[in-house]
Amino acid sequence: MIRTAFRTRLPALLPLLLLGAVQAQVSAPAVTAARAAGVYPRAAAPGETAWIFGLKGVAPEGNLNVGGQTTGYRLDPASGWLAFQVPKAAAGGPQTLTLRGAPQNLRLNVLTVPPGTDALIYVRPDAAKTVQAEYTRRLQALAEACAKSCPAEVQTVLKRLGAQPSPALTPITAPVKGQSVTPGLAARVTVPPTLAARAPLVNLTTLKAANLPQLLNPAARPPTAPTDSICSALAGTVPTAGLPLGQVLTLLELIFAGDLQTDPTRVGWPNQAKEPPHAKTPPATVLGRLLNFKGGSGKGVTIHILDTASPTEDPFTYSGQYYNVPFADRPHHGRAIGEIAQAVAPGAAVQYQPVCEKDGTCSTLKTVQALCAVAAEARRGGRHVVNLSVGGPNPTRGLELALREVAALGVPTAASYGNRDDCARLVAGDRCNHYPADWTRIFEFGPAVNLASRSLRPTMLLSVAGWDIASGQLATYNRGVGNPGILSEAPSVQAPGEFWLGGYPYFGTSFAAPVVSGVLANWMSCQPGVPLLPLTNTPGQAPIAPSVVNACP
Repeated sequence: MIRTAFRTRLPALLPLLLLGAVQAQVSAPAVTAARAAGVYPRAAAPGETAWIFGLKGVAPEGNLNVGGQTTGYRLDPASGWLAFQVPKAAAGGPQTLTLRGAPQNLRLNVLTVPPGTDALIYVRPDAAKTVQAEYTRRLQALAEACAKSCPAEVQTVLKRLGAQPSPALTPITAPVKGQSVTPGLAARVTVPPTLAARAPLVNLTTLKAANLPQLLNPAARPPTAPTDSICSALAGTVPTAGLPLGQVLTLLELIFAGDLQTDPTRVGWPNQAKEPPHAKTPPATVLGRLLNFKGGSGKGVTIHILDTASPTEDPFTYSGQYYNVPFADRPHHGRAIGEIAQAVAPGAAVQYQPVCEKDGTCSTLKTVQALCAVAAEARRGGRHVVNLSVGGPNPTRGLELALREVAALGVPTAASYGNRDDCARLVAGDRCNHYPADWTRIFEFGPAVNLASRSLRPTMLLSVAGWDIASGQLATYNRGVGNPGILSEAPSVQAPGEFWLGGYPYFGTSFAAPVVSGVLANWMSCQPGVPLLPLTNTPGQAPIAPSVVNACP
């Protein structure tokens, strides 16, 4: 992650928005849902306007909550929608919208992306000609249908977006004849129906006849068809040119439902906690003391580091303080992660793929392309592990699909859980999100195992929290620690996340993830599948069992 290592804000978006119809109880002056209530757009940045539609009987103005943050709303006379401004201090990622009498399943994805971020689109190969040929006409058709029923701001966005030329499209990866996801492996990862399916195609006639709430309403959609591999898609960039990014992302998915998906193009920026323990001690020695690590191999396994480093350089630097030791211009992020992974699995090959810039911003498309390249290698053979010490509050659609691609080929991923500063300035009721780590549960597979009164399943995506090497328990730098009332997903495993390399301290969940990557590589060098790594919360107990750490000679 680059927040204490890397807070890569990988944004993105929940598949088709509108979050279900629920009938609210009728009681004056409570709200009644006349039809499926929902939110437009599905994503919006702090300070931008969003709307709730499908509610009647509500007062023309009042307050609602975005997570734990309160904001005012007002009734838009032209559309009948409730308009509200996303609070400046709103927590990033999916947040619950709370309004008395409204359905409880309303959510807004709060975008936290660098200024000037554009829209990234993924297009099905068989729909590329249609997207380019009808791009402008579909936007214009929706603008005409929306002219009398949508808020003025939405109409303006449609008109300006429709004045742009259709985007150029290029393949994410070069297609290889005869390669596809192996069904038997794909079945190991449970795919929720909303992610396993695509919406049926819309056309110009549909757009001219429908209004925006009808397009947003999932209840009105016919049965859906299976989705394709993200790695076979074409990609393009749509300049936002000052338009609200969340509206652009939402509108493009609506007019090409099922044939086109979207993400922000960029995400993330950097950030980073007496005498430090184990000062200037080599990582392998520290792990020997803490985990009874005997020395691994990882022979025959490749660990793919998707981060700031290329095979020849790592331009990232950071200044901060570790315990009572200040440091300036500490070099590297991705390179340090690779060195930690190789200390655990010295026989493994380490491959560096730069997906993030020296300022900490990361490319959504480069990350997807790097994962597709891993998938292509896995199809050719060998054993592989992915390390993603990146993350952020926004769920990125392309990233999730690409992770499913590698998981279906038997490739596990270790992802950093996220650091405490991810939750800075949040209040009780806010959700502190960190993706891809927060997807760990949906990547579980196989039968459950009963362990210490808990029913556990292995996962192909491990969410790795930091284990304090001084106190022998969950480290205080982890996301959500010391933030009462903040909501967050639990990690799937802990690992030591504090090491010295080249005289500099490296600490945080970014540096715990490669310990697990190395453990996975060691395991896979002589064992089938992936190990079950339960979350251990007992102070003083090693976070990873020696039987797993030393599974292979």
